[in-house]
Amino acid sequence: MGKINAAWHEVHPMPEKSTLDQRVAWHLEHAAHCGCRCVPRGIAEELVRRGIAVPEPRKSSPGPSTSGR
Repeated sequence: MGKINAAWHEVHPMPEKSTLDQRVAWHLEHAAHCGCRCVPRGIAEELVRRGIAVPEPRKSSPGPSTSGR
């Protein structure tokens, strides 16, 4: 997983008692702005049902290379 975007999370909390549409919208925005976790399985399944591509997890910055040495 990637690093959390705390500033985005602070400004964009998941609405309380959110509807499925709200959760889908929140997770799509979350995937675009924060790499802290993957889209949950239930939301991913709903995206597929709706014909929406499931966002790929964002990769964190690469660490030190360990290849060849």
